[in-house]
Amino acid sequence: MKKVRKLQAAAASVGVAAMAVFAVAPGAFAATDNSSTVINANLGSTISVTSGATVTLNVTPTASGSITTASDTVTVTTNDSNGYTLTLATSGASNALVGTPSGTIAASAGTMAAPVTLAADTWGYRVDGVGGFGAGPTTAVNNQATESHSWAAVPVSGSADTINTTTGATSGENTTVWYGLNATTAKAGGVYTNTVVYTATTR
Repeated sequence: MKKVRKLQAAAASVGVAAMAVFAVAPGAFAATDNSSTVINANLGSTISVTSGATVTLNVTPTASGSITTASDTVTVTTNDSNGYTLTLATSGASNALVGTPSGTIAASAGTMAAPVTLAADTWGYRVDGVGGFGAGPTTAVNNQATESHSWAAVPVSGSADTINTTTGATSGENTTVWYGLNATTAKAGGVYTNTVVYTATTR
């Protein structure tokens, strides 16, 4: 009887061992998968432009003409890696200086490509090193009988001149724009005004 029990115990032991071999432990063959997401951060281009707001040309006219020049500083900042283009033009369809109480002063006969010296009773602009203006340097003068630099008419709105072009991002880049007036006593005293608009555009 004891021998039978020992055999039963042995068989039971073998059976347990056999069942353990074929058992699957939880997670032993877990399935795996993955996916990925690309994060794109699209930063828009920004640009800003500022100027001196007012340029005053104080002239005491003479019979043959008296010339005064003064500068404006145009500052552009952009994060665009292609840079920017800077243009100027008057705000409207006329580029004459309009007087108060009356009268006008004509724009120079010159252009950016072919500027000329300031004729009597005309005004104009120049940017050193741009177009046909030459390198300069231009300096401020007051009530001078002659002035050796060449000048151009500020074009009217819709026909702007390009006065600077860059090829990269920039922080606070300055462009100096000069304005000149040659006035004679043929013009009535008073304030003569026009508005120049600077436009900076990313490339």
